[in-house]
Amino acid sequence: MNSRVLIAGIVCSIAASTQASIFVSTGHTGAQVQCDYLHTQHWTYSVSQDIADISGAIFTMKIGEQTTALIHFVIFEGEYSDFGTATNLLSVTLGPGDFTQQFTPTTFAGNAITLLAGHVYSAVLFSDALDPQTHAYFIKGGSEAPLHIVNKDGKPWDGDGEITPPTPAPGAIALFGLATLGCRMRRRVA
Repeated sequence: MNSRVLIAGIVCSIAASTQASIFVSTGHTGAQVQCDYLHTQHWTYSVSQDIADISGAIFTMKIGEQTTALIHFVIFEGEYSDFGTATNLLSVTLGPGDFTQQFTPTTFAGNAITLLAGHVYSAVLFSDALDPQTHAYFIKGGSEAPLHIVNKDGKPWDGDGEITPPTPAPGAIALFGLATLGCRMRRRVA
């Protein structure tokens, strides 16, 4: 084998292994919310520009003392209403052994994906754990918290691009305006 080809292969391998993974996160703030078969956490968002190397999520979480179920994190292209029918771009499953009964940063790491600007994505954290708190999972800053991009240490990512709320379609904006106008008109009549 040619030594130049061998050296080039080694350099490419080292570059690929040192490429920094990035994650989505709630920023680890806010009240705790439950995640079980009755409480699914989800976020729908876009990105301001193409972002490569999204490898999963880092959430501050804990487990109930009798939890035995698995918990899953997925990202797919589409609205939350597409959950269960859309093809997952990223999927990670963790078990009770990956958690403690104290809130700690928990990494859901999978194969890196690229999020494309102008596309709508949904991230979902779900489990078939039972509803009683002793059997459920808990997350700080669930669906109500916005997602952020962080590095593997949970620190704000210093790359270009950010997560943004999805922009509604022009027709949806028009329908919202008509609905608002209709409400105002009904109030005046009453």
